[in-house]
Amino acid sequence: MIRNRLTLLDSAAGCAIEMLRSAKHVEDVAQAVLELLAQAAGSEWATYWVIDPELQRLRPLAVWSVAGLKVQARERDARCRTASLSHGNAGHVWRSRKPLWATSFVLDPRLPRAPDPAEAGLHGGLWFALKTDTAMYGVIELLGRALEPKTPDNLIAIERLGFRLGLALEELRHGNARLH
Repeated sequence: MIRNRLTLLDSAAGCAIEMLRSAKHVEDVAQAVLELLAQAAGSEWATYWVIDPELQRLRPLAVWSVAGLKVQARERDARCRTASLSHGNAGHVWRSRKPLWATSFVLDPRLPRAPDPAEAGLHGGLWFALKTDTAMYGVIELLGRALEPKTPDNLIAIERLGFRLGLALEELRHGNARLH
């Protein structure tokens, strides 16, 4: 099962890279990229985190969820929330640049979360960096009802996927810099 899921994610990443290469700005395709990755992963909630350079905090660039997911009203607009770089799984991945894969987790209620994992029935999570050797471009967070157990090979595959996406984001960033 995990091989199939990784194959789907790899294919979705290929489509996402093409979207990024054809975009003028990451904001133009962030929602579609996140949805592609989330659906390929079998996720039910996903967030595309980026750094807010002024606040030095993570902020959601895009948020996606399946229809019907139980979400607390106060948390529906996750886009206006930020997360500290020193707390939470997305912050940990931002700092370490290494993916996290959890088959069970507890989210800090002070962090900007949309669903309450227990209420929504979410039991697994995957967080990975969109990076190159020299830059960080974001963190993808995928939450779902179940994730297969992690293995070192799975984490390597997810890290490579984040690197491929990071290279596309770097091309987009440098391509736009040349246009101005």
